[in-house]
Amino acid sequence: MRLNILGVIIAATLFYGCSDDFLNKTKLGTLTTDNYFVTENDAFQSVVAAYSDLKDYRYTVTIWCFGDVLSEDATYSGSDDDVQTFAPMESYNYPADNPRILDRWRILFRGVNKANQAIDGISKMDDTLFKIQNKNRLLGEALFLRAYYYHELVIAFGDVPLMTKTPTIDDIRLTRTPVDQVYAQIEKDLIAAADFLPAKSTLNLATDAGRITKAAANALLSRVYLYEKKYDDCKIASKAVFAETDYSLVSNYADVFKLSGEHCSESILEITQYDSPSGASVTYLDNNGNFQVLLMMPSGTTYGYGYNQPTALLAKAYMSEGDSIRKHATLLTEDSLRVWESASDFAKLVRNRTGYYNEKFYLKPAQRSLLRSNNATNFRLIRLPEVYLNYAEACAMHPTSGDGEDEARTYLNKVRTRVHLADKTSTGIALFDDIMLERRLEFGGEGRHYWDMVRTGKAATAFVPKGTFIPATCNLLPVPQAEIDASGGLITQNPR
Repeated sequence: MRLNILGVIIAATLFYGCSDDFLNKTKLGTLTTDNYFVTENDAFQSVVAAYSDLKDYRYTVTIWCFGDVLSEDATYSGSDDDVQTFAPMESYNYPADNPRILDRWRILFRGVNKANQAIDGISKMDDTLFKIQNKNRLLGEALFLRAYYYHELVIAFGDVPLMTKTPTIDDIRLTRTPVDQVYAQIEKDLIAAADFLPAKSTLNLATDAGRITKAAANALLSRVYLYEKKYDDCKIASKAVFAETDYSLVSNYADVFKLSGEHCSESILEITQYDSPSGASVTYLDNNGNFQVLLMMPSGTTYGYGYNQPTALLAKAYMSEGDSIRKHATLLTEDSLRVWESASDFAKLVRNRTGYYNEKFYLKPAQRSLLRSNNATNFRLIRLPEVYLNYAEACAMHPTSGDGEDEARTYLNKVRTRVHLADKTSTGIALFDDIMLERRLEFGGEGRHYWDMVRTGKAATAFVPKGTFIPATCNLLPVPQAEIDASGGLITQNPR
């Protein structure tokens, strides 16, 4: 197989169906962009297809196995073989043939390709064809998705091939594009998407839950600018989210992660997933539920595999800050399991390597799907507290009149007040450190901590308990060796 980001070129057959609320649509089959985009439903289905890679378990597994497990906050766990297989990753000797690295590269580029097909096809359609769907909204969703997929690629791999059109066979010789050019395209896509997308208040959540909104575009833009250290731009994007009246913090932190808390007032973007028996399969490729629930629930006691176990270091971070609310909502202990599981099931618990499991992905027995891979817990991708802390960090790192340390503390303390912690009064580097600690505690188990430590240059110190992290060779994951080989060496490797 040639370079897999472009292996999809032949016949452009990537319009896979998806089935999350409004995404519950029929697969499109094998059609090309030249003959497919005829009706507004064709346009809608193409965007549905572009969404579908958000839920592919081979991508979502990389959210936690990199974002949590590569940090000091979690370990891979599972069987002895699983632990041994992932150990080189946790000690920062990243193997270029690690299957999770290849999954992330391939699934995200598949998403880019689908988004490109949607953008190209819809852009060429006559405006008069759209009676029910909104053409610009569909374009906005596809632009957001392309930006999202590319940002997930660049934080992991740095320079990556940049494609902004449906690829042709001539593109098979694409090489890596400098990361600043990729970021420029991400920014351009998100700015355009924000202009096209509707506010959450205009959505019918009974049918449109999970569809991308204007706030999602601006929230992701604030994240992107933070990674680029474009602090003033981050402030502007963050305040665009604050200007909307659709979002507020949920009073009880734990409620956010319950089934009843899906698409709540602080949710900006979720991967909508549900238990639909007709949509599950033994290969897990077309199930509608959250496969990661199966992977993370305790082994033996439940039908879970026990992966992604939080560490005592994360527990200590909560306890040192007196943060019992987020600790209990994030770290599942044997004491809680003993209450929720039957005595006979609890007695079967095995391989509890750290004493903790990720409670944000735990379902009590009555809530679990009979089809193990099909559990109905949404993936929370962007929440309002992230935008608060993005803004706080930007204000702390580049204080200006009206957007300085006072504002940084205000938004930091909004997040702390929700969990009944005292306000911070710090300044300077101490304020920045307080914001970073708050990010760790707020997003524990949500796949963000590793990337925060890498982007801020704190990884080498933070990750000492796991191994020697050398920024020059560890800040980026290796490009999958299979992709380098398939390209005949046109795709080059990151520093090793």
